[in-house]
Amino acid sequence: PDNAYADGRIADEGIRRLQAAAARTSAPFFLALGFVKPHLPLTAPKKYWDQYDPKRFRLAPDQRDPEGAPAYAGKRGGEIVNYDPLSVENLRDDEMQRTLIHAYYACVSFMDAQVGRVLDELDRLKLTEKTLIVLWGDHGWHLGDHGYWTKHTNYEQANRIPLIIVAPGVARPG
Repeated sequence: PDNAYADGRIADEGIRRLQAAAARTSAPFFLALGFVKPHLPLTAPKKYWDQYDPKRFRLAPDQRDPEGAPAYAGKRGGEIVNYDPLSVENLRDDEMQRTLIHAYYACVSFMDAQVGRVLDELDRLKLTEKTLIVLWGDHGWHLGDHGYWTKHTNYEQANRIPLIIVAPGVARPG
């Protein structure tokens, strides 16, 4: 179940705290939830894995360092090879790459579901129209592009982050 994982329990606690805040109608509230996924390890409940067919994932078309890039700009291995059976060598294997992309997508879908649960409760409690919501991530993620996995580069894939702000009275662009 979702709450067998930390992010599921974080969503559960967030929902409990929203319910407590809704009961205090005269007091403003602040709630910050720190979800973990899709950070390593790339684990998620089976139902999120089952949403995807790994055969359909496209592998990164260019798995070489960018032309002319200094050697220190890239990163092979890193923290991902601390997870058995991963190694710098088998990260080049097509099947392993598909498994890692599959795992990443499963984790993102799991994370999306947890945020959705909290937002659904905000709606159910009729707090959405008077609540500022900010969602952001701390880094992007390489999925085999340039032969890199995870983060810790200055390339766009590792630096592009989500930043979503929803506020009462603010028009929502498309």
